[in-house]
Amino acid sequence: MDEQDYKNLISIYQSKTFDFMNQNIALEARELKYRQTVDILNQKIQELEKKLEKPKRIAKDGGEFA
Repeated sequence: MDEQDYKNLISIYQSKTFDFMNQNIALEARELKYRQTVDILNQKIQELEKKLEKPKRIAKDGGEFA
């Protein structure tokens, strides 16, 4: 390989590295968005589960009904 071949090789490596870095950043941003969506949905699930919980009734003799 001569000097020009090495320059071309370095140029391609730089270009590919830049492309991969941008793809990685975009992927991490998308992952963060999905994690935030999951957190919001988990909060809504917990709120709904709290609303659906039935309060326990206590029998006259002190026992509990299910």
